Amino acid sequence: MNPGKNITTSVRTLVVEDQGMFRAFLLRWLAGQPQFNVVGSAASAEEGLKLVREQEPDLLMVDLHLPGIDGLELVRAARQIRPQVRSLILTSLTDPLAVTRIRESGVEGYLEKDASPEELGEAVNTVIAGREYFSRRFREAIAREGPKPLAVGKILSRREQEVLTQVLAGRSSKEIGELIKLSSRTVEFHRANIMEKIGASSLAELIANARQLGLR
Repeated sequence: MNPGKNITTSVRTLVVEDQGMFRAFLLRWLAGQPQFNVVGSAASAEEGLKLVREQEPDLLMVDLHLPGIDGLELVRAARQIRPQVRSLILTSLTDPLAVTRIRESGVEGYLEKDASPEELGEAVNTVIAGREYFSRRFREAIAREGPKPLAVGKILSRREQEVLTQVLAGRSSKEIGELIKLSSRTVEFHRANIMEKIGASSLAELIANARQLGLR
């Protein structure tokens, strides 16, 4: 889709959201907006990527926290298939690590799931018009963080960022492996690399050092 595309043109839209109730809300809302043509919906990144290949959407509306591959990884993979696709990330969480990852990912938009339908309309229409839309809360979170001398994306790989998010949420290696579809041994390997890169020798030190980097 060209950045200057008229928003009255039918925009081929794909929704990827694992929460059934919220996915149903998005589909109903989109059905009432004449500028959108919903070409599919999925509950996982894997299903979403299959639909990207089959349906060639112009717009992705993606939950950040999906089972397995998360929303940012989905967008990155989708751009390998369809470079012109634009994306709006939706989530109920605005933790500092997520904010940093979103800022570094190059996605076109971000909005919390508890936003009003009016703000949702503003967000998607801004994104499909070729501009960026980031919610007030997101911009305030960025302002609180300020410039970081060491960007998370430069310290950790995408998979390491995923694992760190789950470690900071208090999950065990087994739980993390089940969630993102890795073996416990592979998760432990990533944890060891994270600890070395962040300069930690224990879980308590890892959490403390992560917080010093603005991560919670």
